[in-house]
Amino acid sequence: MAKPIQTIDNLSTEFLSEALQTKVASYSCERIGTGQVGECYRIHLQYAPDETGPATAVIKLAASGALSQGSGRRLGIYKRESQFYSDIAPALEGCPAVVKCYHTAVDADNDGFHILLEDISPAVVGNDIKGASLEEARLAVQALGALQRTSSGTSHPEWLDTGIGASQTYLQTIWKAFLERYGEKVKPEHRQVVDRWLSCFDSYAAKLMAPGSKKCLIHGDYRLDNMLFRQEPVSFAVVDWQMLNLGPAFQDLGFFLGVSVPTELRREHANELIEIYHKALGPNPPFTLDQCIQGVREQAFIGLPLAFASPMILEQTARGDEMFLTMLDRMATHVLDLNAVETLPAPAAPKPLSVNPQDEASHPAGADPLHNESWYFDVADTAQGVGVWVRLGVTPNQPGSWYNALICGPGRPTVAVVDFEAPTPGADLVINCDKIKATHSPDDPLKEYRLTLIGRGESFADPAALLRGERGDPVAVHIDLTWHTTGTPYQWRIATRYEIPCTVSGSILVDNDVTTFAHAPGQRDHSWGVRDWWSFDWVWSAFHLDDGTHLHGVQVRLPTGPVGIGYIQSPTVPIAELSGVDVMEQVSPEGLPQTALIRYSSDAAEDLVLHLTPMGQAPLLSEVFGC
Repeated sequence: MAKPIQTIDNLSTEFLSEALQTKVASYSCERIGTGQVGECYRIHLQYAPDETGPATAVIKLAASGALSQGSGRRLGIYKRESQFYSDIAPALEGCPAVVKCYHTAVDADNDGFHILLEDISPAVVGNDIKGASLEEARLAVQALGALQRTSSGTSHPEWLDTGIGASQTYLQTIWKAFLERYGEKVKPEHRQVVDRWLSCFDSYAAKLMAPGSKKCLIHGDYRLDNMLFRQEPVSFAVVDWQMLNLGPAFQDLGFFLGVSVPTELRREHANELIEIYHKALGPNPPFTLDQCIQGVREQAFIGLPLAFASPMILEQTARGDEMFLTMLDRMATHVLDLNAVETLPAPAAPKPLSVNPQDEASHPAGADPLHNESWYFDVADTAQGVGVWVRLGVTPNQPGSWYNALICGPGRPTVAVVDFEAPTPGADLVINCDKIKATHSPDDPLKEYRLTLIGRGESFADPAALLRGERGDPVAVHIDLTWHTTGTPYQWRIATRYEIPCTVSGSILVDNDVTTFAHAPGQRDHSWGVRDWWSFDWVWSAFHLDDGTHLHGVQVRLPTGPVGIGYIQSPTVPIAELSGVDVMEQVSPEGLPQTALIRYSSDAAEDLVLHLTPMGQAPLLSEVFGC
């Protein structure tokens, strides 16, 4: 039973017999719950003669929707919940809020995931849209205190995340996308709450996770939709442990009070509910009741991203829209009722991440078929009217790797050296085959990088011919260029990738035509990890302006809406992250970009709008080359 159940159709009597350690003769299933990133089924069980076992069980699987399933994998929530039941739940034995787990398994690389749980039917799943009754709220906060009391006496596995994983820039980008979709339904005063919190998010998170601050095992999504209530006998359980971490001690309590308790009920009974929670911590609680009340006030914000970020990475549904908007309304109202904005640090621009020089080298590959590590090199010499773009894309789990080198410019043919099944290089990044002999070497990590190529390419008078699948005239191509860093390397937050503004020197030779570069504007970047290039579109850009300004921006066009990433750095702005990248382009019927308008937004500078007309075209179509 090493492999997880992928879909409910993969369920079998053999699996159930082994998981329940008794002979299952037959079974039937019904879908239950309304989960966004997982699907739950109640299994009705029939046993072989003289065999006994539970009449029903519940199995949780990965979401069937591609977007939600992909988000579950990328965020690691399937793996984390499975590991909770295998590594942490056994130490919480005797805590009635944790449902017994019969079996769990996860295949993090292929979205496979299952958890087979005890069915506490006729328990009823809570409803966040409706909100908790007073009795449900009492049960939930009492159980939370008991959970934290029990977990405080246990050790935690090394894999358990510590802290608040999101960043100010990322959340501001997602919030902007949320407002573009739902803005008319968000009250102005609630928008102000989120704007103010996000304006200081990095400082806020650092304060909560500072040494000496109170932390504990956090469920991370402690709300009604993840709770089960039974009346006879009275019982309570919490499920959906995908977001667990070691985090701020009052996060779960503040989130539950803000999101799951209807506003009027919370206003009337909040102090009572906090007291119930505090008493459940036991005779020697780690903090006083007054500290708890103040902690809830300070941490009432933490759950806000679950309301505005979740709908932007999950499949959109009518119920989901209603639920997330309800959550946002209640939480922002909770913040205002507590006057919690007064507890926030002063607004501050986020500090960009630093790039590790060791990341210049290649990285160990995972097992995912789409694992990819790519190095990109660009140079544009407008005075000479020539641009060069080179990409080495190492795909160790595919038949071959990608190598692309293109040269273009006004009044000159586009030259392409392209191989989508090049030999996969080793750690030295050397390719040596009949068509391509290439080297890639960070001579001085983060400061200087040299690239050489001796290759056989094709020349195209019409660059659109590459997109039509036509062949060009054969040419010999030699490249020997060095990228010298001229700005601050920029580490992406939402992916393992960095960008570096450069100048480029060296030479290229196409047949007998030599072009020499002397400190021409350039850019290079390096990306590694699982990359599904076909699941969305994106627009990449980088500019070096005459006044010394360096710009880089990517508009990622996700199914849920566009997301902007990038930086601006200049003599007056050392480096600042972009809060938005908006792109509009016109493309010819043959697929060549004709014009574009790009708006770069940043809190550190005024918006910058660039109107673009390409001087050269270097298109690429992977199907042409058998990829």
